[in-house]
Amino acid sequence: MPLFIQTLKLANFRSYARLDADFDGNPVVLVGENGAGKTNLLEAISMLSPGRGLRRAKIADLTRRADNAADVSNLRWAVSAKLGGETSLKIGTGQGEQNPMRRQTRIDGQGASAGELAQHLTINWLTPAQDRLFLGPASERRKFLDRLCLAHFPAHAKHTLVYEKARAERGRLLSDNINDGFWFDALEKDMGLAGAHIAQARVQTLAKLQQQILASDAGAFPKSKLVLAGEMETHIEDGASLSQAGEFLQDILRTARPLDMRAGRSLRGVHKTDMLATHSGKNMPAADCSTGEQKALLIGLMLAHTHAQAHAQAHAQAHTQADWQNGDGVVAPLAPILLLDEVAAHLDEHRRGALIEELLGLKTQVFMSGTDANLFSAFAGRAQMFKVENAKLHLQ
Repeated sequence: MPLFIQTLKLANFRSYARLDADFDGNPVVLVGENGAGKTNLLEAISMLSPGRGLRRAKIADLTRRADNAADVSNLRWAVSAKLGGETSLKIGTGQGEQNPMRRQTRIDGQGASAGELAQHLTINWLTPAQDRLFLGPASERRKFLDRLCLAHFPAHAKHTLVYEKARAERGRLLSDNINDGFWFDALEKDMGLAGAHIAQARVQTLAKLQQQILASDAGAFPKSKLVLAGEMETHIEDGASLSQAGEFLQDILRTARPLDMRAGRSLRGVHKTDMLATHSGKNMPAADCSTGEQKALLIGLMLAHTHAQAHAQAHAQAHTQADWQNGDGVVAPLAPILLLDEVAAHLDEHRRGALIEELLGLKTQVFMSGTDANLFSAFAGRAQMFKVENAKLHLQ
């Protein structure tokens, strides 16, 4: 059986004082009224991956609000899971005991970085806030793409952290008008090396995704054409090696110092890349499509990505580990666990049924939420159904 979350434990997370739930690997459906705790539960699962979860909340904001406000400072939130299927592993994350403003992570009882979680478990999600992904700022599309990259390149989180840390430090030099060439050189070298890895991961992830989209049959969800708009990614696509791409970005940053100094920030780099999508059937930019079409395109992208990762994993299992190194010494993990928050609510009956059949065929664990159990009738006994009420789960 593919990897899945077998047990999930929460403590003082959002509306949950305590939760201890068991899952059997089948799709999980969470049904309940608004405010019952469905999205909070999905958010808790999303914290078992690098980053700030599906709401991008601050560490302190995840702590349960006690009835007595004076007790809040004594609470620490924690999320842990036992993985089943092709592996047996315990992972967990939560507020640090000594420093509650920092997140701690453990894998099989040993301290680990949040980025190391991606070597064992990949989690992707769709939420109502992403319905405007194609209309929103480029930063949202970058974050969406970078999370997809983690399924193929677990070290992508580490490279992103290195790049953003160096960019922030360079930004402080720029805003404070500190003209220290040695310091700039060191930070720009870090940005160049990390940026090259980031750009390469994006290019290769998008290529795998586009290949899967082209190979898939036409179904209920329209196909999209994806293009990366970024000078680093274009350099990689033109055949540049990692070292060449790194030097390319260093040269860009060095030349741009005077202009960046006036702006007080780095105006060029992989943090400016955009992912452009087109509705293939209509040859229309996704941003110009209807709201329903945009949602269908987004769901189609997520399904194609999950299929692509499942195929990559099957390929990996058919070859030796030495043949399947991804450049960072880590073999690609299993297909991502999907968190789908209120995704079925605005789909017609045909597309709801098609989505559920697609999810059942993915061979990966899926968590879905909704206010109406009838939205999930197409599962027909092929999913675990839970009623969520007052932050408690009741198996139906």
